[in-house]
Amino acid sequence: MIAVTGANGFLGRHLVARLRAAGRPVRALISERPGAERELPEGGAGSEVRRVDVRRAETLRGVFDGCEAVVHTVAVPTERAQSFGAVNVGGVANVVAEAERAGAGRLVHVSAIGADPASPYPYLRSKGEGQALVARSGIPSVVLRPSLLFGEGDDFFHRLVFSLAFPIVPVPGDGKARFQPLHVDDLAAALLAAASRPLAEVRGVHEVGGPEPITYDDLLAETMRGTGKRRPTLHLPVILMKPPAIVMGLVMPDPPVTVQQLDLLAVDNTPRDNALERVFGVRPRPFRGALGYLRAPAA
Repeated sequence: MIAVTGANGFLGRHLVARLRAAGRPVRALISERPGAERELPEGGAGSEVRRVDVRRAETLRGVFDGCEAVVHTVAVPTERAQSFGAVNVGGVANVVAEAERAGAGRLVHVSAIGADPASPYPYLRSKGEGQALVARSGIPSVVLRPSLLFGEGDDFFHRLVFSLAFPIVPVPGDGKARFQPLHVDDLAAALLAAASRPLAEVRGVHEVGGPEPITYDDLLAETMRGTGKRRPTLHLPVILMKPPAIVMGLVMPDPPVTVQQLDLLAVDNTPRDNALERVFGVRPRPFRGALGYLRAPAA
């Protein structure tokens, strides 16, 4: 049995689908939010569904019993609704403690490129603290640190579409911030390998990404290509884009960009040694030309 936290989330759904297709018994741990079970992929043969909240240890009691592997995918990239400390640190602590109590065979953890307990950036600091908790646990672990994810239902590129509503699209900084976009299903395939292959082959910390580095300017150009909308762009100093981000945060419950996200553009988001194919046997699909899912359906 393989347990997947965040099974109804963007990444978790893809992993559950792959586990089911491989005939692996799955324990899908979903949000307590009403309707979360409808977000799971269709075809639930061989799987269990349980509702948990990783912030509350009591909801995790017993969910990893009998599991050969636990895959932890739950995290928040912004503090729009939940805090980094509660989810990215406290949630990991609760998962680790329960996995240890249950005697899980291995823990597969999704971290992030740049995660570091000493990072000056709150998100990356929280991810680093969570990763450190996994490393200090008594369970053999596999940690994947992915670059930016894309795929139908993603968060980042759908938010980037918001910027195309302006007649001239503002671009933070020089547009040269680097990413290595990875399709969500390719990461799911790597997680399946991390949970299934002999531990000696996959154990450790691995950075993963797509086939090539891409700049922020490239991300925006591909978003325009995917939506079919063309707009002129204007590069602006990041500091000039922070006041509008602050205002949006005050008046919008779910703003398209936050000040913390603008700050993160200073961090290189490419893997130092891409382990996707070398360790996990997954050949990443191309990013360029792959954002057609952003195009609005014809009326």
